[in-house]
Amino acid sequence: MSRTSIPIWFGTAGYSWPEWIGPFYPPGTTPERMASFYATQFPCVEINSTFYKAPAPGQLERLADRTAPGFQFSLKVPRTVSHEFRVHDLEPFRKAADELTRAHRLIGMVLQFPEMFRDTAKNREWVERVLRGLYPNPVYVEFRHVSWQRPRLGDWLRQRGGELAAIDVPELPQLFPRAFLDPGTSRVYARLHSRVTENWNGPGKMRYDFDYPDVVLREWVNVLRAAAPRLTEVYLMFNNCQGVQAVQNARRMAELVRAEAPEFHVVDPPPPLGPRQGTLFD
Repeated sequence: MSRTSIPIWFGTAGYSWPEWIGPFYPPGTTPERMASFYATQFPCVEINSTFYKAPAPGQLERLADRTAPGFQFSLKVPRTVSHEFRVHDLEPFRKAADELTRAHRLIGMVLQFPEMFRDTAKNREWVERVLRGLYPNPVYVEFRHVSWQRPRLGDWLRQRGGELAAIDVPELPQLFPRAFLDPGTSRVYARLHSRVTENWNGPGKMRYDFDYPDVVLREWVNVLRAAAPRLTEVYLMFNNCQGVQAVQNARRMAELVRAEAPEFHVVDPPPPLGPRQGTLFD
């Protein structure tokens, strides 16, 4: 590994999928043991359950205790904030996230707005208010609507304590462009969702039912290599969690980076917990 190589972290959006038992988790793995096993396979994970329900006090601390030191988490901001505009839900979520911050386990927060959230004066004010409420945590803002594609968007976010998240989505006219890396950023957080146009507006998890082929993964490798001179760190989270596609695609892209992108080094999972710490899950 070169002293100047850029760390690149691979993970998935969520980890506690029951259908992963067998193909990924050993048969018989209980939900309580999933996190400890996952952390032996990947160095980080995006917690999506916080989008649907804010974590209870102590919940994130207990989750971190199931993984080895060095394993990292990102947290999705609750939908009551991003979709329902409930300002009073900001502080409890931030306080819960502080449990990971104190343990040096927090990559940042993912603030994903819906497609209906367009670039208007009122919505810009809400983005600013949310970023103030989550400060000083790193916040990666994912816009879905194309109206947010405007000059110096990344600078506008950074001035308010946020960063623009990169996304991989189908080429649809209303969607924010995929694989856009803000030219002012040095720390990339990318979420790879799907490229299946006909499923994007479908029900449930159909939207994310996509198996990334090598040709598409190499597109991302090339995008990152082109931006490498200004990058210091990269996080790629696979959200195509239908079956075990996310796991397989994350592993395959790590292989491609190791083979074809010498500017980067793939971050390995931390050493597993020892037997004594493992008794936490008995």
